[in-house]
Amino acid sequence: MNEKLTEEVKNYARRLGADLVGIAPVERFKNAPLKMSPQGLFPEGKSVIVVGIHHLDCAVELGGFPTPHDMGPYGIQSSAMNPILDNISFKIARFLEDRGYKTMPIAATNMWRYRPYKDLDVPFAPDLAHRYAAVAAGLGEIGWSGLFLSPEFGPRQRITSIITEAELVPDPMYNGERLCDRCME
Repeated sequence: MNEKLTEEVKNYARRLGADLVGIAPVERFKNAPLKMSPQGLFPEGKSVIVVGIHHLDCAVELGGFPTPHDMGPYGIQSSAMNPILDNISFKIARFLEDRGYKTMPIAATNMWRYRPYKDLDVPFAPDLAHRYAAVAAGLGEIGWSGLFLSPEFGPRQRITSIITEAELVPDPMYNGERLCDRCME
């Protein structure tokens, strides 16, 4: 595994604006449906890089104000964040390809399927579930809400994934305190 390249990729991602960066080996996705896994999307892939950017707290807090139906700044912010993530993932892919590694960035919003597709009998399925990739990359856990939670930002981040044939050093899985158990109190 390439420790130097791993640090270069992580530092580059942070310089591009990523608040979270983690790496998972594709083996951590062995139980995912093949057509929705790194191996099914890019069989040569060895590592999955996950990057995230933090939602502005005020924008999240003002979502649903003045009425619950008003997405407010949260909705606008989400629309602005996806292109930023896509830009970061594209630049990381170019960074790795310039060093000789085939790399495939996955769109931040994915390409959602709304009905069964080929041998995928699951409707409304993404190409790759970024929230599970973030867990596999050691960035956090899935909360009771089904949302990805990080120790840094709770549920307040958007994330995307990049699959590469570069063999990068994986981050350990998150094993800190439960990030979300307030509803159990």
